[in-house]
Amino acid sequence: MEFTPTPTQAEFMAAPIQAVRAVAPATLIYGPGGTRRQAALAGIPFQSDAYAAWTHERMVESLAVLSHIGVRHIVINLLRPAQLAEVGRYRDRLLTWLEAGLAGADAIVKWRYRGWRVRIIGLEALPELHAAAERVAAATADQPGPTIWFYLCGAPHTPWASLFASTASGIPASQQAAIQALYGEDIPPATLYLAFGKPFVAYDIIPPLLAGELHCYWTQRPGFSLDEPTMRQILFDYAYLRSTWQQDKTARYAALDEQRAIWEQTAVLGLGQRLGPFWYPQGDLLARIGDDA
Repeated sequence: MEFTPTPTQAEFMAAPIQAVRAVAPATLIYGPGGTRRQAALAGIPFQSDAYAAWTHERMVESLAVLSHIGVRHIVINLLRPAQLAEVGRYRDRLLTWLEAGLAGADAIVKWRYRGWRVRIIGLEALPELHAAAERVAAATADQPGPTIWFYLCGAPHTPWASLFASTASGIPASQQAAIQALYGEDIPPATLYLAFGKPFVAYDIIPPLLAGELHCYWTQRPGFSLDEPTMRQILFDYAYLRSTWQQDKTARYAALDEQRAIWEQTAVLGLGQRLGPFWYPQGDLLARIGDDA
C-alpha cells in the first residue's frame, strides 16, 4: 500500500503496517547508546550478568521493531574502542557477554525463531570472536531475513584496515562492488541512521562503505528503547517531510519571503548542556525540568 496523496502524520501513524513498510529504508544503521543508563534507571547494576541478560532482551525487542517495519538490513553497533579502554567488571566481562549474546546457543535459538540472518563484522582486532562469528553465520544462513549486521569495532584503525584489505585484489569499480568485496554480500547503502544522545557520527559506529545519503535521527531515551510509534514518527519525517527535492525549481523560492523569520533565526541543532556527567540537548524539555526542580 502506498499513499496518494501524501498522508498526514495522523494517517500514517494509524496506517496498516504495509504502508509503513512501503517507505522503510532497505538498510538502516542503528547506534544505540546509554544502555547502562537504561539499566541503572531500572535498578539493575551495570557490572552484573543481570545487566547483560536484561539489555539483551531489550535489544531483541528493538531489533524486532525494525524488522517489523520492513528494514531488510539492520546494521547495529555494539562495541567501540572506548569501551575496551575502560576498567572494572564491565570491561572484564564485555567480550564474554558479547559472545554469548550474539552467538551462544540461546541467542541462536532466538535468531532462528525470529527468522533473522545474523552476521558479526569488524572483528579484525578481535580474533577471540572469529569463531563466534562463523558459528552464528552458519547457524542462521538459511533464515529468510532480515539480516542483522552486528558491528564490533575493537580498535580505531579497524575500519581502515578492513577497507584497505578489501582492495588487495584491485580497486572495486563501484561502491556496491566494494561492499561486496568487504562484506561478502550486496548490501544497499544505508539511508537512515538512528542513534542516541549527542549528534555525531564516527567510523566505529557506521561501518565503512555502508553510508548512502544518510538521514540522521538521535533519540533521547537511553538504551534499547525503540517502539513502533517512535519509528513511525521517524519514518514519516524520513519519507515525507524530508523529501523536498524537485527537478524543476522554478517556483521553489516564490514565497520564500513569507518564511524569512524562520531562516533568520539563530537556533543551532546539536547544541546542548551538561547535567551532572551527561550531555543533554538544549530545548523545551530541559526548560520544563528546570522549572519543576
